[in-house]
Amino acid sequence: TSVFGDELVKLADENEKIVGITGAMLIPVGMDALAEKYPDRVFDVGIAEQHAVTAAAGMAFGGLHPVVAVYSTFLNRAFDQVLMDVALHKAGVTFVLDRAGITGPDGASHHGMWDMSMLQVVPGIQIAAPRDEAALRENLSEATRIETAPTVIRFPKGNVAKPLPAIRRLEYGADLLSEGSEDVLLVGVGAFAHLAMRVAELLEKQGIGATVVDPRWILPINRDLVDLAAKHRLVVTLEDGVRVGGFGSRLRQSLRESQIDTGLHEVGIPAEFLEHAERDEILERLGLTDKQIAMEVVEQVVGTRVPKAKPLTPQELEQDQPQ
Repeated sequence: TSVFGDELVKLADENEKIVGITGAMLIPVGMDALAEKYPDRVFDVGIAEQHAVTAAAGMAFGGLHPVVAVYSTFLNRAFDQVLMDVALHKAGVTFVLDRAGITGPDGASHHGMWDMSMLQVVPGIQIAAPRDEAALRENLSEATRIETAPTVIRFPKGNVAKPLPAIRRLEYGADLLSEGSEDVLLVGVGAFAHLAMRVAELLEKQGIGATVVDPRWILPINRDLVDLAAKHRLVVTLEDGVRVGGFGSRLRQSLRESQIDTGLHEVGIPAEFLEHAERDEILERLGLTDKQIAMEVVEQVVGTRVPKAKPLTPQELEQDQPQ
């Protein structure tokens, strides 16, 4: 949140068209820094997300670039306005979704787990999930330069993740994070890029080579992912959103359209309301830890696809675990 607030001020310094809009969440979403420096360029519409989005569309038509910042779960209230007021008219509005993914003790209503599935059906929308501070700054800068379509930047609650530099940027803009053999392609979305790296380390110990890639922009589907999928025996997507209609299912459709028959396994959140608990407790119950995912890939998914794979035991998983 603080990284977003800081970067938004820098971008506003450079681009006078940028304005901020939020719904009674000026401080929680980090827009207070912009309001302090440019009070006439920030609009708090109160608890009225629908109005925030419609107002943003009008401002975009008037030549501004609105940045609408709300908690991920609260954008659900304004889906019609995103679809019909912004996307239908190709308005250049950037939506910044704080607290995306599993938030933990905030309770079932505050988990930001619906946005990726909900927004997949919006024509022309472009969605980014930055994995660390540098990626967030880069994605936000890119988003505010897009004037012909709505853009979305989503990031989780909590401390900023450790820097995760790419080995290199691929032809169509995805980031290659780890390069292994062509056994398994792990596609980590946003904060789950770090999880994908830990899973890759565990798979390597079992004789399974893994390539890890961060698509950066998860919609539209990056051509790099399609090309990489064609070269691997198995694709595993890891996302902190609902599996139903999520990123993994969208990538699966793209592979089918490209006539690529590589198997794809989707790792994400089931379509259910999550109980009140700490984030780590919820992740473990859902099977979204590095150990659980690695075991699932080895024992249930890879199977005969990688004959050299060794069975993975809980005892082996406990040894030399990355922290």
